[in-house]
Formats: sequence, C-alpha cells, structure tokens
Amino acid sequence: MKNSKAPTIVDVAELAGVSISTVSRVLNNKGGVNASSRDRVEAAIRELKYVPSPAARRIRGASSRTLGVILPDAKDPFFSKVLESILNAADEVALKVIVFSCHGDSRNEATQLKAAAAADLVGLLYCPSSGVDVALVRSLFNAKLPLIIVYRRGTMPGVPHIYIDNYKGGYLATKYLLHLGRKDIAFFAGFWPSTESDHIESFLPLLDSPNRGIYTALDRIAGYKHALDEAGLPFDESLLIAAPGFDYESGLVGMQHFLSRMRSFDALICGNDAVATGAMQTLSEQHYQVPGQISIVGYDDSLFSLVTRPRLTTIRQDATQIGKGAIEMLMACMAGEQVDDRVIDVELIVRESTAMVLEN
Repeated sequence: MKNSKAPTIVDVAELAGVSISTVSRVLNNKGGVNASSRDRVEAAIRELKYVPSPAARRIRGASSRTLGVILPDAKDPFFSKVLESILNAADEVALKVIVFSCHGDSRNEATQLKAAAAADLVGLLYCPSSGVDVALVRSLFNAKLPLIIVYRRGTMPGVPHIYIDNYKGGYLATKYLLHLGRKDIAFFAGFWPSTESDHIESFLPLLDSPNRGIYTALDRIAGYKHALDEAGLPFDESLLIAAPGFDYESGLVGMQHFLSRMRSFDALICGNDAVATGAMQTLSEQHYQVPGQISIVGYDDSLFSLVTRPRLTTIRQDATQIGKGAIEMLMACMAGEQVDDRVIDVELIVRESTAMVLEN
C-alpha cells in the first residue's frame, strides 16, 4: 500500500470498483448488493487484508444514525447542490440528516454549532461561513465525533477537509482573460455578510497567511495574482472589491459601487454566477457592452450561467463531488480509519460573456 498505511474502506471500494456504501453493505451482511459486486468486494478485502476497526463496529451498532450538516446558507444555489448530494449519499448508507443553516449571516454560526452539539449526531459535516472558532468547536463536540470540514481548507488542524482548488480557479479565470488581451481585470471577492469587514483591504493581509484557506475568495485572489505576475502585470488593489454577498443583488450593488470609483477596467471575475449576472445587469443599464468592452467570468457553472444573455464564461466546480466525497470521508472516519484531505479540481467553461480585445 502507498505510504505503508493500513488499507481503508476507501481502498477496498476503489479496488473492487464499487461505492463505499456497497462495501459497507457487504461488511454488514446487508442486502441490495448483486453477486458480482459482492464477489469483487470480498476479493478486494482478501487481497488488501482489510480489517474493519472495533470503532467502526461500535458506531454501526449505535442507536443514532443522524448526521449533522452546517452550511452558510442552504438556499444558496451552490450549497443547495452540495446539500442535495449529501442527502443522496447519506441515504445510500442509511444516515438521516439534520441541516443547520446560517441563513447567509456568519453571526448565526455559533448558534448553529450549539444547536448541532445538542443533537444526537453520529457525525458532522461543517462548512464554516468565515473563520473557525476552533476553541468553541472543541468545547462543544466530543473529540471522537467524526468531523469533516467542507469547502474550506486549513481551518482545523487534525481534521479532514474536502475543498475545491480555488487557487486554480482564480488562476484559470485570470489567465484566460489575459489570453484575450484583457489587462485591467477587476475582481469581485465574495464574503458572507457580517464577516469581519466589508472592505477588501482588511482581508488582504491574509493572502500570505497559513489561514488563507478559511476564505475561498482569498485562494482565488492568490491565483489571480499569480496569473498577473506571470504576465508581468501589477497586482492593483484598486481593481478589487468585496461584494456584499453571493446573490444577484450583491452583483448589482457591487458593480454600482465599483463604477462610482471611476476606475477603468476591461474585464471582471466574480465570486459566483449570480453575482456576475447582477454585475452584468448594472453594466447594461450604464450602456457598457459585454463582452466587447467588458468581458466577464463567473464561478460555479450554475443555471445563472446558462440563462444570462450573453451566457457566462465560468469556472465549473462540482458540487456533487463535494457532497458525495464528504460522505465517503465521513464513513471512513466512522470506521476509525485515517482520512486525508481531498481536493476537487475545477474547469474553465468558455461561453459568450468573454471575447478577444479588438485592435483599433
């Protein structure tokens, strides 16, 4: 085995070519597994000499089969997809789910953590809205409770994280705009309302900090900065703005605020497709041409990217992989196995909101 680690349930599933839930059913002598799959799982167990831990057997026998999920905002288009994926994956392994939403306001986070701690949970998937109060989390939850940090990185030492490669996302978006001849690229960084500040300047010192991963926007800005450095262009803070949220209205208001600076720009990268759509509406009202004068790149590859005219060039991040992967990691934790961080790749999707600069 790689790194001489003991084989895990994930290794068994990969070798057998089945899901973790299928391996779990075979281990627990449950139905719903066809003979071929069962044979492959049993062969993989023998080949790997896999032995389920005593901790896993205790958990499988526990009375509670309820999983807690804490999200910044369950109605957000991206997180609603993550949640749907979690629900589907949890159903496969007979886990019930309780959802705790901060409703788009980071001030609600402590309340939701305390509510989750009061529930009889077998595990917790936690997506922080902003910085993690590690001391609070440690004080509320038993250290043995399986915990996965979702969509953030580097927030809690010793806890597995599953997250998107946001650095690459920011880099790809910027690199493509530079390829099109865009030089003055504005960046709308998204932060949940009621985080520490609404001003981007207060976040920028974290760019070179180990704690940068608590904000996805900062990883994207770091990728943006890298692409600019490669092109020999300066990192200009006047092109950055903290959008007041992640919805359509935030794009409208954020662009109105940015235009009032009277800062010239020829391209824009947004925190998600909803913000990009709102920003595009403001630009249209002010008679800017997209993509001719201003090229725009969104993030998520959501429904917004398809219904907006022109359709949005965007960075695709797979919400399904986040939700399904989080459940797989949780099941491995419940089995008492060592679980490493998991990084989900991104992809640039080119549509009509971006175009090459035309020579005069």
